[in-house]
Amino acid sequence: MSNDNHTEPDHERLKALSDTLADMKAKEDAESARQAGIRKDADNMSNGVRAGAELVTCMAAGGLIGWGLDKWLETQPIFLIIFLLAGIFTGFWEVYRITQNAGSAVGFARLHQDEKTVRKPAEKD
Repeated sequence: MSNDNHTEPDHERLKALSDTLADMKAKEDAESARQAGIRKDADNMSNGVRAGAELVTCMAAGGLIGWGLDKWLETQPIFLIIFLLAGIFTGFWEVYRITQNAGSAVGFARLHQDEKTVRKPAEKD
């Protein structure tokens, strides 16, 4: 009988410990979800800033190249217009590429696929 008295408090302690662990796991899961949300927001903000910078930079570069060519060749706005339009097109293309995530993910996956193809031994007929 004395053995039953020892198991009852042990059972209660184990139940309390189990409840404490479940509470800690729930808090950890909630914190992980919150951190994942913050990371996603930061990634989205980073992509937005990058897209804006790419658009402005491409337009400015096109305009400056066109202006420089016009000054050098002593023509008036023809090269400025051509290169400004090319810069605008390039800027919007970069924004599209960034927002569709078409830059790094596709090339990186293809790199590993090419490595596997190269490393695969040739089959004998």
